[in-house]
Amino acid sequence: MPTKPSKLESPDIVGSQKAYDDFLPAAQDLPEADVRTFRADPSLAYHNVKSGLDAIAPHIARITEELPKVDVAELQKLDDLALAVIYAAAQVDRSSDGSTPALLEKARALRDVLIKSADALAAAGLIPLRAVEKIRAGKGGIDLAQDCVDLAALFTKHAKDIKGKTAVTAASIKEAATIGTDLLKRVKPKGTKSKDPALDSVKVRDRLWTLLVQRHRDLRRVGMWLWADDVDQHVPPLQSRNVTRKKTAVPADRINGQAAPG
Repeated sequence: MPTKPSKLESPDIVGSQKAYDDFLPAAQDLPEADVRTFRADPSLAYHNVKSGLDAIAPHIARITEELPKVDVAELQKLDDLALAVIYAAAQVDRSSDGSTPALLEKARALRDVLIKSADALAAAGLIPLRAVEKIRAGKGGIDLAQDCVDLAALFTKHAKDIKGKTAVTAASIKEAATIGTDLLKRVKPKGTKSKDPALDSVKVRDRLWTLLVQRHRDLRRVGMWLWADDVDQHVPPLQSRNVTRKKTAVPADRINGQAAPG
């Protein structure tokens, strides 16, 4: 006997390139400080957006009349915006293996270990202090990558002098050189086109996700105006997996009696 799919499962939805193109300008205009890192299930967000839009659909006329500050037309485009997020997330998957952020984290960890050891070795007079200070200068992703390469070269050059006098292993030195070299191919200098398409596509994905989060708040406010504490049953949060909704009408006096969302 076939097993029925769980209510928690969310079928994958194909994103829309047209929606992506339509919403990209607004996403690009978001202040950098407002942008959220995307850590979500975009298909689940789409289903929850659709659930919320379906819930408010019978009340559009009242919402338009009694909540004049709510842009109903924009609310009704939220499902397209959710499709744009799905499309953007798919571009990240297609453009690279998605390893660049992880490589940057690994490079930071390696650099921290190597630079601390280099400081100790320089203090002991085993490697040139000036070389260590030069590596310390600068900041940013490119400098981080170059530091890993330079530190690996420094440890390799003085391998005989520091043998048995540092906890840094040959494997760590090789890994730092490999990761640093890889990142130098990926990370772009400011003002130049990215060598790694994933770096640009990740930023666009994050911006579109932020735009969806911000605009979905208006849908939630309308839902709270209509259903108060029961809002989650009608207009669920973007990542809610409890999307079952009560099929109850909203009394007119309740709608009229609620304060309009700000």
